Amino acid sequence: MEGHDGGGSAGWNVIVTTLPGRPRFLAALKGLRRLGEFRATSFRDVCLGHVEDGGLFLEALLAARAGAETWALAVARAIPVEQTFAFTPETLAAQLKVVLAPLAARMGAASFHLRLERRGLADLLPSGRIEREVADHLYSVAEARGVALHTSFDDPDYVLAAETVGAECGVALLSRAMRERYPFVAAR
Repeated sequence: MEGHDGGGSAGWNVIVTTLPGRPRFLAALKGLRRLGEFRATSFRDVCLGHVEDGGLFLEALLAARAGAETWALAVARAIPVEQTFAFTPETLAAQLKVVLAPLAARMGAASFHLRLERRGLADLLPSGRIEREVADHLYSVAEARGVALHTSFDDPDYVLAAETVGAECGVALLSRAMRERYPFVAAR
């Protein structure tokens, strides 16, 4: 897993959500700062970070959770992203089609689903419509390559995650093996 932001504009390559509550969030943020550069966002229980190596970050978080470190147990979700970019509500679907196509190509013939987790811009980003439009595009691209993809919402081979924070988006390809090893790596 790449540990950089893929040349994106936002400077982050990990998004973390914590269990509800300011004390948990602050404890998690303090612990996460031992693993990389993390900062709070304007969204409750959400922080963004930059780590040198996404795989090492996941292993460190897994070890901290296994050791029952309070800060690590406060982490609800942690998703390393492969690329980040700025968007407008009008451009998000088109940009996702471009940035997710290479990730989808890595899946081969597999089951997957696309999950857009939107934070902010509630009235301007219809998540379900964008997910369907982008997934339909990915099916078309795969079909043109002679690859058959199919949708599964119940334990798919892959989840394509698009995580927005305001007008920034990070994308990730989450394999079943990754989600099984790191239970905190999950798209909603």
